[in-house]
Amino acid sequence: MQTFLPYPNLKKSLKSLDRQRLGKQRVESYQILNILLNKTKTRGWRNHPAVKIWKGYENALKLYFNKSVKLWISKGYKNTMKLEIIKGKIIIPKWLGNKKFHSSHRSNLLRKNKEYYSKFKWKEKSDLPYFWPLD
Repeated sequence: MQTFLPYPNLKKSLKSLDRQRLGKQRVESYQILNILLNKTKTRGWRNHPAVKIWKGYENALKLYFNKSVKLWISKGYKNTMKLEIIKGKIIIPKWLGNKKFHSSHRSNLLRKNKEYYSKFKWKEKSDLPYFWPLD
């Protein structure tokens, strides 16, 4: 369960992802949304930090989800997921821009696919744990 944000910009983050990660972002952000909006009975992930950081920022997560779906389609991949309707204001998460948070995501992406992510020449080593800026 993860929403990868190697950069403090949603679109730039999504554009940097390899095919496997981008495809999963659609599914995992949708799952997180369903948990936060109580649209699922699944309780297992409710306390995961990747879910908790989006609490209160559901419209921003919908935006992330929509951007992931649109990018997926623009790359020519098949998609069966519908875009989320965003009603009300989009509140940007206060942790977006936290250097330690984004650095931990870059490190973990390097660990998952060093060949692909090395092209970005990130300075992080591939051994950092995830950092979750929870309130």
